[in-house]
Parts: sequence; structure tokens; C-alpha cells
Amino acid sequence: MIWFRRILTIPLIIIFVALLIVLLPVSQLNDTAGNPEFYKDHIQQADLYNFVYDEVLPAGLDELETGDLSDIPIDIYAIKDDIVSIARKILPPDWLQAQIEAAIDTILPYFLDDIDSFTYTIVLRDRIETAASVIKEDMIRGDVFTNIYGDAISYLADELLDNLDRMPYSLTLSKEEIEASLRKIVPEDWLASQGEAAIDSATPYLTGDSNHFTITVNIADRVDAAAAATIDLLDRQETYDYLLDELISPIIEANLGLTVALPYGISLSQGEIVSAIEDTLPHSWVQAQIKDIVDSATAYVKGEAASIEATVDLADRKAAALNILTGLADEKLQDLFYSLPTCSMWEFLQIVQTLPPDTLPYCRPLGVSYQEAKDALDIDIAGSIDQMIGDHIPDQWVFTAAEVRQLLGEDIESFLEDARQWVSEGWTFTDADLIDKLDSDGEQTLEDVRGWIQSGYILTESDLREAIVDNEQDLNSFDTARCWIDTARAWLWAFWLIAFVLLFFIGLLGGRCWRTRLVWALVVLLFTSLTICIATGLIYSRLVEPRTQEIMLDPSQYEGVAAIIVEKGNEVIENVLSGFAQGIKTKALYMIVGSGVCLLGVIGWSEVSRRKNKGPD
Repeated sequence: MIWFRRILTIPLIIIFVALLIVLLPVSQLNDTAGNPEFYKDHIQQADLYNFVYDEVLPAGLDELETGDLSDIPIDIYAIKDDIVSIARKILPPDWLQAQIEAAIDTILPYFLDDIDSFTYTIVLRDRIETAASVIKEDMIRGDVFTNIYGDAISYLADELLDNLDRMPYSLTLSKEEIEASLRKIVPEDWLASQGEAAIDSATPYLTGDSNHFTITVNIADRVDAAAAATIDLLDRQETYDYLLDELISPIIEANLGLTVALPYGISLSQGEIVSAIEDTLPHSWVQAQIKDIVDSATAYVKGEAASIEATVDLADRKAAALNILTGLADEKLQDLFYSLPTCSMWEFLQIVQTLPPDTLPYCRPLGVSYQEAKDALDIDIAGSIDQMIGDHIPDQWVFTAAEVRQLLGEDIESFLEDARQWVSEGWTFTDADLIDKLDSDGEQTLEDVRGWIQSGYILTESDLREAIVDNEQDLNSFDTARCWIDTARAWLWAFWLIAFVLLFFIGLLGGRCWRTRLVWALVVLLFTSLTICIATGLIYSRLVEPRTQEIMLDPSQYEGVAAIIVEKGNEVIENVLSGFAQGIKTKALYMIVGSGVCLLGVIGWSEVSRRKNKGPD
């Protein structure tokens, strides 16, 4: 009879072993995937919160430096550590940890169907306020701003150098000269103060404390510096040559022509006239006139004058030029006089009596000098020069907006008009300007972001369902999966009860008394647990682990952030699978230890009872 009963235990043992083989992994799965602490522990084990700042963000900044945004005018590599430090202060690792752990605690029960709805909120307002404070303190007031400022100045200098060909004349400037001028016009401390003011203006708008913002850059106090820098940049030989060749020479050509025929058969060419004028217009004088012209434009921009009008006094320069031309004409007349054939004084006087005005006789008397002949003929070269040349050269020159365009290019007029308005009202950028620059989608995104900052970013089950499914059928499948997960977790204890009921009947059928029945049950549990423990280790080391290595992504096939994330992902997967297998082994080990201790206890108690029943010898 006992053997028949023990034969009946064989199918029960097989069913028990099969059930335990299934129950241990399922229970481990429930204890891991269904336990929020599992996710939290593995995230901490992978140190993902610091990983973001230690590896991901630096790699991302390196990609910006070499990728599609490599043309940005800032050397990101030089300030990479500062950017990471600022980001860490704005969103510190402990804040990230708190948000992620709160999300796990809130959302995971919904996936497990423990709850039907959830609301997860990320408070962002304090992060925006912290960001404003950190950016002002660590970026604008720190060394990082000096690097950004230097890069920006260098970039603007390159842009200006590239656009020098838009000037009406060739102006040779070095990058260092342009950078020095830009630093005078826009000093670092001034720009930093404007940046802080802009942040202070925009922060209440982002946090919802105000529905409007106005960023105002007061440039009135920079106009004089800009004027001084412009004068320095225009103080070049090219500017001097351009003023003479393009502004003064055309005036002479238009009024005097290519040559000026003077009395007594002499003439002055346009080149000689221009050369005389150039001799009276030294570089220092031209520079002073450029300063007056720029000052006039500056007064217009500052609103101190209704128009650009600079009067250049040419009277003294004109007189000096006429003196030079008189001397030149006198030399020509002298050469012409001495080239005449000689004659007697009587013949000369006879010729003079009938000589037409403003002409020379056809001979000159011996022993009479050129000056004596001039006096005798009443020759007035200076008067002729003044009449024929001086009358056509203005005593003053009024420099207007037209000449400014000619000197600085066609675009300067619209720039001066804009600058005039900026100086008068300040350069402003408002929320309306921002919205104008956005399309409808961008405007909606801006409002959404402001709402999230003001009230917190709220995620509900409705948002989640919209994000993970596309249609009603998928929603039904998703809800069905949640229902099955909940059902399986809810009835897991029943399967463990079935397993121990089977173990009870194995012991009941296998033993004759309660001790042997308990031994049967414990031995089956011991060997089954031992087998599962050993098998789990072997399966993981010889099958799962090699297969996992094969299907894992190769970090060497990726670059930058992608490579770092793949490498960290592989690490997390290995830790999860290893932890899962170790969890099964641990549960089996508990059963081994528990059943082994109980078995030893039963054997020990049986031995004590046997000796007690046997009595003393």
C-alpha cells in the first residue's frame, strides 16, 4: 500500500517542480518590475543622475562644437565645464532624483492596474527662478561671460571684415583694430549689465507673474563711444585718398574742366590744380573735417540736430591753394617769357603800345628781367588765378546725408534712422515682438511652456494614453494587458498556495507518520530548490549572458552622446538581468536553507525521540 501511495507522489512531484520553476521567475518579476524600489535602486546603481552631467552633457556640448551648430560664434569647449556646472546648479542631481522617483511611484501603479488614474506634477517655477539667479551669478558675473564676450567680439569683427567690400571705397582694417573699436563701443561690463536687466525683465513673464515684458537696451550713452571709434577707423590713407579723388576732384572737374586757359598763353591742368589743393589739405586737416562730419551725424542720431549738416570751411585752404597755383602759373609765364626771342628796347616798346590785352610780345628786350617786364606789362597772375579758378572753388562745403551715404555706403542712412530711434527710445524687445517672430505653433508652445512654469507640468493618465497608443483598438489592448497584469499579481499567492498544497499531499502520500511525511515534503522542496538554484546559475552564465552580449548594441558603432548612452544602457541591461537571475537564486536559496534547517530539525527531533523511547542501556 505504501509503495502505491509513493508512486502516486511522482506526478505530484513533477507538477510541483514545474509549478515552482514557473513561480520563482514570476515572483521575481513581480518583485522587480512591479516594485518601484527596483527601478529606483537600478537607477541609483547606474548613477544616472550624475551620469547626465558627468558624461552625457559634456559629450552633447562636444557634438555642438563639431556638429551642425559648429558655426555658432562661441567656443563651447572653452566654457564646457562652466555650462555643466551651471546646469547642475539649475537642475541638481538630487532634484532629478526626486522627480524621477516621484514619477515612478505615481505612474507605475497605473501600469500595474492598481489605480485607474493618476496626476503627476513637476514644479518648474522654482527652477526658472533658480536659473535666472545662477545665470546672472555664475555666467554673467563670472569668467564664462568673458569668454563668451570675447568670442562674440571676434565673430562680429570677422563679419565686419567680410562686409568691408560694401564700403564705397577700399578700407584696409585689421581684425585687431575692429575688435578694439567694438570693445570701446560695447564694453563687457556694460553688456553684462544689459544682460542682467534682460533676465530680470523676462523672468516674471516666464513664471506668469506678468503677461508682458519689455527688454530695453539704453544705447544713448554708447553713441559718443561709437562716434570716436568710427573716427579712429576712418583715420586711414584710403579715406584721405577717397575724399580727394571722389569728392573734391569731381567738383574741380565739373567746374573747371580738364584744363584752365590763363592769360598770356599759359594754362593749368586739372591734375596741377588738384595737386595744389592736396598740398593745402594735409591728413590732419582732413581728419579734423571727418571728425566734424561724424560729430554732425552723431548729433543727428542723438536727436540734437534735425538733419546731418556739417560745414567745412575752405576759405583758408582755398587761399593757400590759389597761392600755390599763382606761383606755378608765374613759373610757367617766366619760362615762356625767357623762351621769347630777344629784341631791342625800342622795338619792344613799340610792340607793347599796340599789344592786345593779356598777351605777351613776340620778343623780349635784352637786359630786362621777367619781373621788370611784368611791371611794364602790368601782368597780374594772382588776379587771373583768383578770377578763373578761385571763383569756381567754393569757400565752404556743406556735408549732408547724401555725402554720408557716399562716404559710408548706401545702407548707412537707414541705419542712422534706426539708431536715431533707438537712442531716443532705447532699443526695445517686448512680448509682442517675440510673438511676431513665432508662427502659430511656436506661439502655442510658448503659452504651454509659460503655463507649465506657472502651474507645474502636469501629466495624467489621459496624456499617457494619448502618447502610447494611436487608436481605440490599441487602447483596448493596453487596458487588457493592465487587467491581466493585475489579475496575475492578485492571484499569485493562490499559485503558491497550490504549490504548498501539492507539497503537503506529497508528504502525506510519501510518509507513514507525520515525521516521515514532513521529511518527504522537505526533501522534495530541498532538492527542487537546489536544482532550480543551480540551473538558474548555469542558464544565466552559459545561455542568457552570452546571448545578451550578442544582442547588445556595440558602442563603437556610435559616436558622441549616442555611444555613451548605448554603453550605459548595456551596463543597465546587464545589471538588470544579473539581478533578476540572482533574485531567483536568492529565493531558491532561502527555500534551500529553510527546508534544510527544517529537515535537520526533524531528523534531530526523530533521533532524540528514538533515544528517549529506547531508554537507558
